[in-house]
Amino acid sequence: MHKTGKFIKQLLKSNKIYNTVVKNIKKDLYELSFFENIEVEEENLKENFKRNFFSIFMLSLIDFLEAEKEDIVKYGKCLFYLRGIITCTDNIIDDESKGVIFLNGIEEKTTENTLLTLLLQKNLEKIIFDLDKKNKGISNKVLESIYLIAKSEGLRDRSIYESYPSYNSISHDIHSGIGGELLKIGILVPLYMEKNDKFKEISKALYNLGMSLQGLDDLCDMKEDFLAKKINLATSFFMDKLEIDEEKAVNLNILDTPTTEEYLKGIIDYSMESFSILEKIGYPINKKIGMKLLFHLFKIRGLEDLWSIYKEEEENEKNSFGVYAFNK
Repeated sequence: MHKTGKFIKQLLKSNKIYNTVVKNIKKDLYELSFFENIEVEEENLKENFKRNFFSIFMLSLIDFLEAEKEDIVKYGKCLFYLRGIITCTDNIIDDESKGVIFLNGIEEKTTENTLLTLLLQKNLEKIIFDLDKKNKGISNKVLESIYLIAKSEGLRDRSIYESYPSYNSISHDIHSGIGGELLKIGILVPLYMEKNDKFKEISKALYNLGMSLQGLDDLCDMKEDFLAKKINLATSFFMDKLEIDEEKAVNLNILDTPTTEEYLKGIIDYSMESFSILEKIGYPINKKIGMKLLFHLFKIRGLEDLWSIYKEEEENEKNSFGVYAFNK
């Protein structure tokens, strides 16, 4: 079968696994007296690929390495709960209401997200206890990973710096946590549970992909981060390259700024390295599929114009990618 077809088949299979995970999550919540107030979102195929793509993608990687079917669902539940815990924390910090699980009936957002975090942590620990029969200390490893993410998030506070930190400093000290570590935590439990050494390669690939995606987020969020007094990788890049101050950097029209292409190339190179790692272990992906996948990730976020800056010639191929879930 053509590699693109295999990739699509792998994702569609993992979408079904993700739906099974969500159904199991709901069963886990039945024991609570306030179960009816807990909303766990279930999406159709199109919305799943838009809102839960990376959960599906990570499940496809776990499934590809032939973990036991029952364990894949458990790993998926760990992924769901970890994602929920981190999203709840973000909601508290940023005063938002993102996520795939919500607690209705509590109007005050900090209280809602704090209680949800406790609930998610309880159920996460229950699954890890069930999986970690040899007491490998996986629960501690999860907390250590969350600590790294939280530490790097704390370093985004603009007020702790006398002068704006460099591109390399932000990449190493901040994005390594909120980008790389944040994405690879999704397969942390199977990384330590499974004997297949290829999980180490998947972990590296997800780290690189997380760095790439966080770099893209920063490019899109320069003004938002400036107003929130947060450090931003793209802002630092433009300040250095164009020798301008922070306020001028965040007010640039990035579509008309030649150095934007250089910035995009740097962050997309992380993605290309990620796809290369996965291809080497036999996962059905290559540079061409990776580029088309990236285009659709740009498209989902409404960033087609940025994509054309990076790789204008790829626009001619953008409709040839066959993951119909993105297009229907």
